[in-house]
Amino acid sequence: MHTSTKAFLFGFAATAGIMLGANLAHAQDADPAEGGSVSGTIAAGVATIPEYEGAEKQRIIPLLSGQVRWDKRYFAIDGVTARLNVLNSDTFEFGPAADLTFGRRAKLKTQSVRALGKIDDAFQMGAFAAVRTGSVLAEGDQLRGSVQMTRDVSGVYKGWIGQAAIDYRLPVSSSFTLSAQASLRFAGDKYARTYFSVSQAGAAASGLAAYTAKGGVKDFGLSMTGTYSLSDRWAVLGYAGYRRMVGDFGKSPVVRTAGNRNQVSGGLGLAYSF
Repeated sequence: MHTSTKAFLFGFAATAGIMLGANLAHAQDADPAEGGSVSGTIAAGVATIPEYEGAEKQRIIPLLSGQVRWDKRYFAIDGVTARLNVLNSDTFEFGPAADLTFGRRAKLKTQSVRALGKIDDAFQMGAFAAVRTGSVLAEGDQLRGSVQMTRDVSGVYKGWIGQAAIDYRLPVSSSFTLSAQASLRFAGDKYARTYFSVSQAGAAASGLAAYTAKGGVKDFGLSMTGTYSLSDRWAVLGYAGYRRMVGDFGKSPVVRTAGNRNQVSGGLGLAYSF
């Protein structure tokens, strides 16, 4: 991979933060800016995530997330995903998307997977679409359904990944808001081979069984974010997420033998709205 690409990926990972299934800044959303004015939210904190996708062990990393809005349009960084909504609509969203897939570091705690070798971070680009409604079950709540498809443009695995998700946001009180998400993620054969297959040489080096993974549904997840407002500008955020690896991804020795099909993550942060 070119040095410039690596530098960009490192910067994206540092600012995007973590592989959270939900957006901490989105949980602090205010009403969209009116009349072309700009508003937004920035959230920063710390999080714990699996040390690689499918791992048993965790690692602590920094979190920085945010959203800038003008009219109904917005630019958002949600975990390792960046999106630009180009539609000025109360109901529909559409636009370009970019995301990052963390690879495997050279110094993993899991020795058998470390023996399979380092995998660089992969940068993907594509598009997303979403539809949202309000006042579904209670006054002020919101339901949002979305799909996103992106393809690797960094040359790491040269394939595609996607996600379908449903988000629900409920203001419990004037100070406390709950946001929940259910999601399904899927990936192609090239992604599966790169991250979840074990070659004969890899099996000899790691002690894991040789395995060829095929694409399909990768995992399903549930997450929840709580936001407590300290003032009109400041809020405290807490996040908890769970994912279950399924199909060929869950059966891979990288997950089933050396890792865990059950993936958990969590984080705490402080948000500022402007």
